[in-house]
Amino acid sequence: GVLYLLEHEEEYVFTLPSAYARSILTIPWVELGGKVNINCARTGYSATVTFHTKPFYGGKVHRVTAEVKHNPTNTIVCKAQGEWNGVLEFTYSNGETKVIDTNKLPVIRKKIRPIAKQGPLESR
Repeated sequence: GVLYLLEHEEEYVFTLPSAYARSILTIPWVELGGKVNINCARTGYSATVTFHTKPFYGGKVHRVTAEVKHNPTNTIVCKAQGEWNGVLEFTYSNGETKVIDTNKLPVIRKKIRPIAKQGPLESR
């Protein structure tokens, strides 16, 4: 995928995690797993996000770890760990830490043009 941040003139190219269907004979649920790579050529930053799958016995679901790197200086500027749909802890290279609870973030509705104003190849 490609994400354009027009106000910053940045383009982020990223891969996507795999999705696994679990417990299809009981109550089914989807789990994300694998590595995601994110790169911005303009800024020189990249990130690797690892979606950890739940072990067969024990362990937690939805766990992620991540590392943000400034490629020109080969410096790791931030590490993150936690649950992608819960609490994430960020540790910066200066020792500062921040915690974000994704459940407490505001929900922002998508802005979508009315169907009548969409092109023939667009979809909601």
